[in-house]
Amino acid sequence: MLKTIPRSGWISHGVAVQETESVADHSFSTAVIAMLLADLEAEEGRPVNVERVLRMAMLHDLAEALTFDISKSYLQYLGKRGEAVKKELEQAAWAHIVKGVPSRSIEANYLRLQDEFDAGETLESQIVHAADKLDILFQVIEYHRRGYPKPTLIELWATTNHALKAVPLSSVRKLHKTALGLYRAEAMRPR
Repeated sequence: MLKTIPRSGWISHGVAVQETESVADHSFSTAVIAMLLADLEAEEGRPVNVERVLRMAMLHDLAEALTFDISKSYLQYLGKRGEAVKKELEQAAWAHIVKGVPSRSIEANYLRLQDEFDAGETLESQIVHAADKLDILFQVIEYHRRGYPKPTLIELWATTNHALKAVPLSSVRKLHKTALGLYRAEAMRPR
């Protein structure tokens, strides 16, 4: 299902449905970015469980197979409770999905992974959250390359860029700097 579910945030920001990446596209990109971030952190001597990072990244949006991609722009109509509603829906969907796993110990492990991701307190979950945001920046750059005008995606770029500035991981700072350079280069490219 994730291969056919579009990332609705792009649609709400003006990207045509036929050009919108799927949740599966995003999950794969997030996993690759997370793997690179984990490897960079490990190279600097930080004790990071790369397998855990990859498992978390691959599974982080799996609930959307049932809930679809609930864009933050849609949640604004619910006010402060919007994020809580999304979280509750996704947790219920996640629990339903893992009930189909034919092993109770694997099911429990997947539930723990999702809880860890949601809490965002471990190094591994922080890496995946950062990779999720970095993927958004790289996708904004890709949409600019395809001809979408800067004003279409500037709000999403700005909020994601701001959130990444608060991440204290050196690996994230490195990739964030790369994204900023690509964004500037794309902005300077003649159309």
